[in-house]
Amino acid sequence: MRATLIAVGFALMVTPAGCADDPEGAGKSTTPTATASVSSQSASPSADRERWIAVIDVAADPNDLDALTQRLLEPLGTALVVAPVDCFEGLPDAASDGYVIGAVGDARSEVERRVVDAGETAAFTARVTILCTD
Repeated sequence: MRATLIAVGFALMVTPAGCADDPEGAGKSTTPTATASVSSQSASPSADRERWIAVIDVAADPNDLDALTQRLLEPLGTALVVAPVDCFEGLPDAASDGYVIGAVGDARSEVERRVVDAGETAAFTARVTILCTD
């Protein structure tokens, strides 16, 4: 499985990245996907650091999340994450296989508030360890 993670900076600049154990190569999604931390000190989440994620949707194909990704770029900003479920340790079974889209941050209340402020509803919230970074 190959996924492209892209950090969205304050000026919405993008930088490609991915999971190190991904053997298939790039090219599955035609629209950039995004991930970044809520912290203004870092442009992306640190590996092996526990964070909270409020997942809005899960899809087997990342292309199915393209429209939602575009809609959430501005309201979620650097909290937006679109990534393979394999990039997170601690997701519930509801995540299944595929890709998640949601908000990441340091506190449960923070990520849930960001999702609501973006006009969405969280399907679930979980404390996770992020395994993939840029």
